[in-house]
Amino acid sequence: MSAPVPSTLPSTEPGGFLAPAPDGHPVSHCFRCGRETPPGVALCADDNPGKVSAPSATQLHATILVGVMFGVIALLLLLRFAVDDGGPYQATVGGHVTTAEGGVEVSFTVLNTGSADGTATCRVTRDGVPRPDDYSFRTQRLAAGESATLSRTIPPIGIVAVRPELMTVICT
Repeated sequence: MSAPVPSTLPSTEPGGFLAPAPDGHPVSHCFRCGRETPPGVALCADDNPGKVSAPSATQLHATILVGVMFGVIALLLLLRFAVDDGGPYQATVGGHVTTAEGGVEVSFTVLNTGSADGTATCRVTRDGVPRPDDYSFRTQRLAAGESATLSRTIPPIGIVAVRPELMTVICT
């Protein structure tokens, strides 16, 4: 026994394939149970006995906007507490030794002259002039008034020669 084959001929009913039937009416469906509801009504009478209307588009967009604003504020507060508040920092070069590869090993002291603990971001200039490709790093956390003596090897970078006598350390 074979199943009936649907007709591929055009429908003779008025209204066409996607057009509503002439005697049809617009309807919506309940979000919970799927029953037909009047146009624009999200819940049927059984699922919404208090006849609470759905939020308007303005309410919905305002709720989303408030959520995004709270998210941005929370992110800014998190970033504020994640970034240290220490400093200002004072850095002095203690000495330098040229390495076999052409770089320079520098020893220097960083002092937190501020009233709060913090982590310094330091930049070592090759000839006293700050450049975007200068060697930079972060120190360990320094208490207010505490100093740390550090040593770093600065590799030769680009075409600017490392001039140890002009080298500076800038910490912020």
